[in-house]
Amino acid sequence: MEKRREFLMALSALGLEPSAEAVGRGTIYIPDSQRETDRAVILDFIEEFSFAMLVTAQGGLHITNVPTLFDRSPEGWGKIWWHIAKANAQNQVFDGSTECTVVFHGPHGYISPNWYAGKTSVPTWNFAVVHATGKPRRLDDDAAFAKSLERLVARNEGAYVGGGDWDISKLPDTFLQGMRQHIVSYEMVVDQVEAKFKLGQDRSPGDRAGILDGLKAGRKERSLLELTAAYYACIKQ
Repeated sequence: MEKRREFLMALSALGLEPSAEAVGRGTIYIPDSQRETDRAVILDFIEEFSFAMLVTAQGGLHITNVPTLFDRSPEGWGKIWWHIAKANAQNQVFDGSTECTVVFHGPHGYISPNWYAGKTSVPTWNFAVVHATGKPRRLDDDAAFAKSLERLVARNEGAYVGGGDWDISKLPDTFLQGMRQHIVSYEMVVDQVEAKFKLGQDRSPGDRAGILDGLKAGRKERSLLELTAAYYACIKQ
């Protein structure tokens, strides 16, 4: 219970502080109108927005950003796999008994009251997020680790159109084994899922239509391409 309390206190530092009545049973405040419970919607979201934050509070707040793999299960919510650098201090927390919340963020954006049919409104920020909580355990089977890395690469090469026929298994075994010596693999059975979809679904049909029109016409966030190009331009050669 003390670990749980410490964990929730740490999450508050991320702006994820739950309401008083939610303490002890959740990691994020979700009004009923914004709580998503459709299993297929939630699992599809986890797979689509698979780059996630690993949040732990044992021994202090730790957050690591990682690509993940998700294995669905006919019972329960399934399992999440990831790997992190061996030098990462969060390895000390992932002991098989300490809770971790994996935060999957979807798109988000500013919503102007000018977009609503009814003008007596205030601005807000819409977003969707899924929190998956469990107790990660380290996987020391090197062969299984290698297979999981192959799956991760194959999934993302296909999803993001890496181009060509690059295949991790074509790299020399000695190189791959050396690489794996510097990273650690984990698997987490998902014990709890919390899904918050704050997309204006509780507003009138006219307001929802205005939200869609406003998002189409509004300013878009910089893409990774644009951010990377701007950052490269600032680097002193």
